[in-house]
Amino acid sequence: MGANYIPEDQILPRATKERTLRLLEDCKAANYNFIRVWGGGVYPDDTFYDFCDENGLIVWQDFMFACSAYRLTPEMEETIRAEIRDIVLRLRNHASLGLLCGNNEIESAWEGWGLPDDPEAKADYLKLFEGIIPEMVRGLAPETFYWPSSPSSGGGFRDSSSNRAGDMHYWAVWHGFQPIEAFRQYHYRFCSEYGFESLPDIKTIRAFAKTQDLDLCGHVMEAHQKCTQGNEKIMYYLAQMVNYPYDFERLIYCSQLVQADCIRSNVEHMRRARGRCMGSVYWQVNDSNPIISWSSMDYFGRWKGLHYAARRFYAPVLLSCDDSDPAHPILYVTNDTREEVKAHVVCRLRDNQARVLRAFSAEAHVPALTARECLRLDLSADLATTQDRRTKYIEFALIRDGEALSAGATLFVRPKAFDFIAPQIDCRISEKEGLFVLQFTASCFVKSVCLSLRDHDAVFSDNWFDIHGDMPVTVTLRRQGALAETSAEELQAQLVIAHY
Repeated sequence: MGANYIPEDQILPRATKERTLRLLEDCKAANYNFIRVWGGGVYPDDTFYDFCDENGLIVWQDFMFACSAYRLTPEMEETIRAEIRDIVLRLRNHASLGLLCGNNEIESAWEGWGLPDDPEAKADYLKLFEGIIPEMVRGLAPETFYWPSSPSSGGGFRDSSSNRAGDMHYWAVWHGFQPIEAFRQYHYRFCSEYGFESLPDIKTIRAFAKTQDLDLCGHVMEAHQKCTQGNEKIMYYLAQMVNYPYDFERLIYCSQLVQADCIRSNVEHMRRARGRCMGSVYWQVNDSNPIISWSSMDYFGRWKGLHYAARRFYAPVLLSCDDSDPAHPILYVTNDTREEVKAHVVCRLRDNQARVLRAFSAEAHVPALTARECLRLDLSADLATTQDRRTKYIEFALIRDGEALSAGATLFVRPKAFDFIAPQIDCRISEKEGLFVLQFTASCFVKSVCLSLRDHDAVFSDNWFDIHGDMPVTVTLRRQGALAETSAEELQAQLVIAHY
């Protein structure tokens, strides 16, 4: 459970030890246990691997070959052999090294990108990635697993993008304009790339854009877009999911909301298939410059909605809802710990005022390292009309010893079709042992509450959460750095609350 890592800066010396450690700490905070070093970048320095060793992050290490055919001349072979030897000797004793992978997307490029079917080039590929490199890995690091390419079903140009074997890169959602529900058409074995873009925080955008440049279709924003036709794709998916954002900061918010919901939907689908699917690696965790991209944290390390969502959907114990059939949703518990989980599942059907209409419950006994169906609902009578689906939703939680291990909510329509009520949100802030404690309630159901500070950066204990009326949500914030001398009253004045 993790994401793809790219170079931390376009100007490599600016990627300092402090930045690397902060990035990896934030990965750990979002419950990653895995990170893929993408083959189109650079080999990180020892700081990266030392941290992963010490904090239980498995490293998938690509060799630095990507998206291209390489002609294997004698001179090229000599320099490649030297590179492979140096890298394997440097990395082979790191406990975090999970596997070495020959390249990124070269095998699949011949099958799906339309690379010229050059027999000599393909022979060079097989010699290099299925001959020379694995032979060297066996000799230098015999205990390290080698994989020829990503994606691959095992090599030899045999169905490299299969969802039945090996690893898969799935881009029909986003590049292929498929709806986000298309993720659930596949039961991947290991999904090592999939992604969805969003805009970064307004503070990040202000680092490269003036007020007159805050136009998604303008040349400044297009120059800071990582994907060809990326801004058009953002608007295409926003049109499916949310109401039109009439100001630029609302556009930022909506793009992050859709990105987080899209990736969450796929991760939960994969984790419900634990045992068949054993890897979720979204594209991407970080940025190398301040841009619009697929990242869950932007260039300055500011968390997007996706990174907060990852903290929830990568939690070791996850309660999720398969709502493929809205009238018959199914709740699953995924247990990625090495101990059985015994807990209580509670589920409530609510209206848009957050009033409880029906309640359901079940006992969950989920063995270690498994996923289990725990509660199946029949809501066909409750969702008999279109208006029912637009005004009702379910809220659910997994409770053990009075604590919610995991929680969530499911709408029966896309957000733009739900009849939200304009809420009154109450936030009370107190101070306790080096923390600010923020408690939220609301007059009705509120989706995806996003907290930020006007003049400071902050990572909240929870963010992009739902409020179910008077059911309180408690969030903490460390009193450190710029906030060390801030009072509760001053924090209240700094706090910005956005919601759908």
